[in-house]
Amino acid sequence: SFKLEELVTISSFLNSFVFKMIWDGIVENARGETLELFHSVHGWLMVLYERDCRRRFAPDEHWLRKDLKPSVLFQELDKDKKRAQLLLQYIPHVIPHKNRVLLFRNMVTKEKEKLGLVETSSASPHVTHITIRRSRMLEDGYEQLRQLSQNTMKGVIRVKFVNDLRVDEAGIDQDGVFKEFLEEIIKKVFDPELNLFKTTSGDERLYPSPTSYIHENYLQLFEFVGKMLGKAVYEGIVVDVPFASFFLSQLLGHHHSVFYSSVDELPSLDSEFYKNLTSIKRYDGDISDLGLTLSYDEDVMGQVGFH
Repeated sequence: SFKLEELVTISSFLNSFVFKMIWDGIVENARGETLELFHSVHGWLMVLYERDCRRRFAPDEHWLRKDLKPSVLFQELDKDKKRAQLLLQYIPHVIPHKNRVLLFRNMVTKEKEKLGLVETSSASPHVTHITIRRSRMLEDGYEQLRQLSQNTMKGVIRVKFVNDLRVDEAGIDQDGVFKEFLEEIIKKVFDPELNLFKTTSGDERLYPSPTSYIHENYLQLFEFVGKMLGKAVYEGIVVDVPFASFFLSQLLGHHHSVFYSSVDELPSLDSEFYKNLTSIKRYDGDISDLGLTLSYDEDVMGQVGFH
């Protein structure tokens, strides 16, 4: 309904409106119509922001608030100020990404100190030791890590690589291989050959395989994958895992929103199908002349089925 330049103007206004409502303390004490107004405007804002994330229409730094200094926000978060917490909850995009990363790393450091996971002059953190055969890295890692408690997973984990005869690898710094182990595990679980995840056609982005159930313990494997990704994020280890945007929307819970549209997410799964589907809206002739059917082919373990 709007031109792109109009969407830029509208989103700029909505972004400022929501920011002011939060930063001026209006939302903290809002009730009734005021609270309804906030959620309505915020919902509209996020529809535009997520559209810009899918296919950019706004200029650089359009969503940032230049009048908000990250140092001020950090200070307010340290003091548990409500407006700073609400800002992170509703519109974190107004803060530059690098500052959000610094904020997260700072939170992790504080939590580690609180849980006693940091080496000090008076105490040493508990260390979990695991033994991994390179030929069965995924199986050994799964068996030894999946049962660990949340706090143990956040702690120090030392990996010792052995050969199939369980003889230690020679010349390996055993204290420095957890990062290598984590990277290799993640590479293995996201390999389409394992059939836990598949890749989209074209840009090859990852999403859970519809036939992952062929693994007897596939739900436990997905949970294990989540723990490994969580550990990577917690330790600041960067891993290359390009998830498809429609899957990320599910992870972020966007599908529970009244503004969510599965059609908007379809291009990230099958751009050609989306293009053909939307072209029907603009077809001037009789649709029945096209002889359309809603059907698809599915490849399951080399067997192609028609639905």
